Amino acid sequence: MDPEAGPLQAFAFDLRRLREKAGSPSYRKLAEHAHYSAAALARAAAGNALPTLDLTLAYVTACGGDVEEWQQRWHAIENQQRPPATAEHISSSFPTTPSLKETPPEETPPPTEETPQRPVGRGRRSWLMTLGAAALLTVGTTVALVVWPDGPPSMNWANASNVLPPPDKLGQALVDGADPKRAGCPDAVTAVGQEVWLGSVAYGTLELRYSQKCVSAWARLNPYGSLINNSSQDIRIRLETFRPDDSTASRVDEAFLRDQHWAGMLRTDKGCVKARGQITIDSNASEVVETVCVKR
Repeated sequence: MDPEAGPLQAFAFDLRRLREKAGSPSYRKLAEHAHYSAAALARAAAGNALPTLDLTLAYVTACGGDVEEWQQRWHAIENQQRPPATAEHISSSFPTTPSLKETPPEETPPPTEETPQRPVGRGRRSWLMTLGAAALLTVGTTVALVVWPDGPPSMNWANASNVLPPPDKLGQALVDGADPKRAGCPDAVTAVGQEVWLGSVAYGTLELRYSQKCVSAWARLNPYGSLINNSSQDIRIRLETFRPDDSTASRVDEAFLRDQHWAGMLRTDKGCVKARGQITIDSNASEVVETVCVKR
């Protein structure tokens, strides 16, 4: 991000610097202290829009920053973005009501025999035409939904017979599906990686992480700057750790946090493990990337 691009970009850049000074905690970890979702915190530092004051101060507090200083900075940017009041705008905000002397009451002429009456049949025909148009609109909308589906295609998951709960449900236990961050696997290394491309742009590397201490492996996405700095607010990460020998899988399908993402770990003493993943941006999806199967 270029902090010279404008005050909003400088604001977001300094939020990221503040997080780095705090030890670069993940947005998931930051969310535990800020009491905002990880996705909201990531959007606050994306530089696409000014976050709310409450979100900004929660981010700053969680990173140990100066709340008063950031509050002043937020108000300064908010005042810059506010459109200036013009005389025309002020005038339109307070409309004047003309007096009764200036605006005489409108007189409604009494009905006479010469006043044309609406034919009964015409009103019915108009009602039927309106009903028919509504029916055609409904049918057309239904056809459009079928022919032009909204959103990216769904992930082509592995054919697993045992899909485990999300990693955050399994705490710190060294079991299949556990969160590797919480389980504590300090010796983890990237056993194999494969780039994820969407069109002509590479957006990150799908990695199969392995820990000999935990006797486990898991899928992780390591995003590139092309993804972290992407202006879209509709980016999803889909990851799967899969063990073909017993058809066991741990899956995540979540909004991009401008950070690394990972699925739950699977033990490698029960069979080889592979990583699978996909990135979607707006209505575009990358191919499903899959690493080789590794057993240690």
